[in-house]
Amino acid sequence: MKIRFLTTLFLVFISCKNLTDKETEQVQIVVDSTELKIETTEKQIGNSKLNSFLENPLDLQGFKKKKKRDVTTSVSNGKEYYFNPKNKDSIFYSYFFPDFKKESINIDEIVVFKYGKNRHTYENETETLIEFRIFNPDSDLGKANLYGLTITELESKFGTDYLIFGNGIAYSNKNKILAIELNNSKVKSFRYIKLNTENVDQDLIQQIVE
Repeated sequence: MKIRFLTTLFLVFISCKNLTDKETEQVQIVVDSTELKIETTEKQIGNSKLNSFLENPLDLQGFKKKKKRDVTTSVSNGKEYYFNPKNKDSIFYSYFFPDFKKESINIDEIVVFKYGKNRHTYENETETLIEFRIFNPDSDLGKANLYGLTITELESKFGTDYLIFGNGIAYSNKNKILAIELNNSKVKSFRYIKLNTENVDQDLIQQIVE
């Protein structure tokens, strides 16, 4: 029994050493009174992809450069749930990007937080992404071009750990949320928000989507 235990433990050590963050399994070791048992559980790869997306969903400056000729701007009223560092001379600023190839009532919008003497400058690279609302397909969004994806494709990308609201779903991690409106199980519109809280629940989601 002792030889069997040591041999098994050695194999577990080798297996654990070879695992990487990108693999789909993790090893859990459980010891009972008779022998060493190895149990494997599926790793939530979707969660790591989701967290990575929420941390940096959009190349904001690259996107703005592509849209420079097709944008209107305005000072925006910040929502009470927005992340707000409250720097001196700060504003919330909106960029509106109409889709001229599609007759859409809804216009894509990006909200940023700006402060300082360059807060009204389009090329300001110190701004912080607070929200984007997307109603149209746009390849310039890069990985944030989620329009038209099916619920199955979303689950494949980000996992199944989401909250359900009305006609949509919401993913979140810490103080960032991705709220997705669905139509016939496909993405009709979506919005990303950097929040002032990490307590994301049904009440907050309802407040956001209303």
